[in-house]
Amino acid sequence: MNPMLAASVVIPTRNRSSLLRECIDSILCQTMPPDRFEIVIVDNNSSDDTPAVVEQWIQSAPCRIRYHRLTRDCGPAHARNVGVRLAEAPLIAFTDSDCRADQRWLELGVAAFADGVGFVCGVLLHKPEQKVQFFSGAYDELTSEHPTYPTCNSIYRRDLFLEMNGFDESLCFRTFFDNKPVECADTDLAWRIKEAGWRNVFLPNLVMYHEVPLRTPLNWIVDPYRIYSVPALVKRHPGLRKVLLQGGVFFRFENALFYVAAAGVVLGALLNPWFLLLCAPYPILLASILRHNLSLTRLPKLFAQLGLLTARQACLSAGLVYGSIRFRSLVL
Repeated sequence: MNPMLAASVVIPTRNRSSLLRECIDSILCQTMPPDRFEIVIVDNNSSDDTPAVVEQWIQSAPCRIRYHRLTRDCGPAHARNVGVRLAEAPLIAFTDSDCRADQRWLELGVAAFADGVGFVCGVLLHKPEQKVQFFSGAYDELTSEHPTYPTCNSIYRRDLFLEMNGFDESLCFRTFFDNKPVECADTDLAWRIKEAGWRNVFLPNLVMYHEVPLRTPLNWIVDPYRIYSVPALVKRHPGLRKVLLQGGVFFRFENALFYVAAAGVVLGALLNPWFLLLCAPYPILLASILRHNLSLTRLPKLFAQLGLLTARQACLSAGLVYGSIRFRSLVL
């Protein structure tokens, strides 16, 4: 341990050299003096120019930057665990390589620690210069404490992190369609710490900005399938049912309407066409979301987007059904 350091910023990355450059730049602009923190970058075997980008920063940065390159991509949970073992500060500040930190991020986060506080978290916003479009892969902005506790804006006690054996790497899965990692180890660790009796602090002024990626239509449709890990979390931490799920079962309210609509289609085809009326609430909900297209001139666009949203919802629901069966924990 280095007694001069207050925090180590751990950043996992893979093939994001341009975004990583922006992320590092935001850390170097912190109000905390640069001799009080270090940056630990763990590279999941990037094939782009990430090593060269990091080397430039190592030569010129006012704080210490440590770079460790893995020989294969083992997912972000493993990379973060490696980063913590390399870190030398008592507090570990986690973010992702597609994020940009507010200038007071480290100063405010470190100051919030007191006896009994295991971790600190803050808000997650879209990068303000970016616009969320229909095929954007952005998640909802988090402006209040969220029970999933995303790692991209969390600060942990290093000794507690190690005592709890860090992130559970068995909670890092792979998607069948693009073999990309899907993980929920951040939520699991936060809840293990809370269940062990430690407090957490949410700071509304602890701000992290997240990239708004633009997906191809196909990737946008199938991406929600990645949510199949949620049943595994709920099985491990039953308290999540009350604070994360609607009615203790449904991941989102629209999920329930989708299942009702699907049942209406099946029953209408097999038993009585009147069952098709069960389908009405779901498209009405989607139309309310797309109300800016509710005009005669935009009806073709509206119907196209309704179809795409329904296909995306079907992938999300399929992921949850698969996860419920795989992990024997009902989440719909």
